[in-house]
Amino acid sequence: MMPAMTQMDPAAQKHVAIYVAALSGGGAERVAALLASGFDEAGWRVTLLVDFDAAENEALVRKGVAIKVLGRSHIKSMLSLAGVLRRSSFDIALSVGGGANVKLTLARFLSMRRLPVVLSYHGRSGVGHGRLGHAAYFFASWLAVRARAVVCVSDMLRDHMRDDWQVPAGKLVRIYNPVLVEKASPATLPELAGRPPVVLGMGRLTREKGFDALIAALPRMRTQARLVIFGDGPEREALMQQARALNVADRLSLPGYAADPWPCYATARCFAITSASEAFGNVVVEALASGLPVVATRSGGPEEILAHGRFGRLVDNGDIAALAEALDAALEAPGDPAPRIARAHEFDIAHAVRAYLELFTAVLASPSRGVPAGPARPPTDDRESAAAKSRTW
Repeated sequence: MMPAMTQMDPAAQKHVAIYVAALSGGGAERVAALLASGFDEAGWRVTLLVDFDAAENEALVRKGVAIKVLGRSHIKSMLSLAGVLRRSSFDIALSVGGGANVKLTLARFLSMRRLPVVLSYHGRSGVGHGRLGHAAYFFASWLAVRARAVVCVSDMLRDHMRDDWQVPAGKLVRIYNPVLVEKASPATLPELAGRPPVVLGMGRLTREKGFDALIAALPRMRTQARLVIFGDGPEREALMQQARALNVADRLSLPGYAADPWPCYATARCFAITSASEAFGNVVVEALASGLPVVATRSGGPEEILAHGRFGRLVDNGDIAALAEALDAALEAPGDPAPRIARAHEFDIAHAVRAYLELFTAVLASPSRGVPAGPARPPTDDRESAAAKSRTW
């Protein structure tokens, strides 16, 4: 059930297009589905444009949202997208993900329409996938000039785009990802304490996710914990080989991708994320919403979600001893879930939808090519005071 949104006057209804490669299993794809449904519930007319059908996140899309399939190949989908933009009644378009940013920008040019475009980045340049994913960063400044705004999903990513890729600061807006926290089943402290010592990980099995660090930490832990990682990817066999080499294969489970993640959190006593770099980290919010203590590497987005250590334990990348100690501490003393649950609700769908729609409204009301004055800003962390606040693990 989506949170209640402020409804638009039907006479003033605006039409937004959201372009994403597909509704496949992934954080950015889930964000596209949640935003589409949130915009629809707020009274906007919404069309989701995708290259190909994928079922993983389609259930999150409300029935009022139209879905149009463009074509699987990059050239075919971009030409089809240009035709759709040329013939459409869209008032504004949003792209979700690096490759989508490139293709929407080019398709808008080919359509010869002066359609306002908002781009969004969901990961650092080091984890871009494919040629288009890398091009989205290499040409980031060029793309930004042709967009009305560029949304980044964390302060870290916004700084990266400004400092490393020369995107004009006036184009950048930080809006945190929406997370469907209402679906969580929050644990109480007695429930956490009564669960077996299971450390939960979740994400695509790739090198940048750093799951090898969690496996390396297992033999160093005091607790005879089990590690369960939900997700699929190319590193599955390498992770299993590492576990066998360390004699912890009997303590590792890789069940595969979970279309519904919420029951997974209910099986664990703590959650860990050990990415080398993470622009946001939807799974961190999901874990907090489920009441779990969180251990995270200092990788950007998770630090912001955890308010720089106030709502979870942070360790340096590569420090396996510190990671093992933090995991033991989280398992042995999970702490009060209530502050973690409250923190998670600061990243609910309503916050993100409101921020995007305020940005869209400001863009449509302004003839300038920059970000209009006063675009919405979701909750921020006071970095200077965070360290002085008491820990709420």
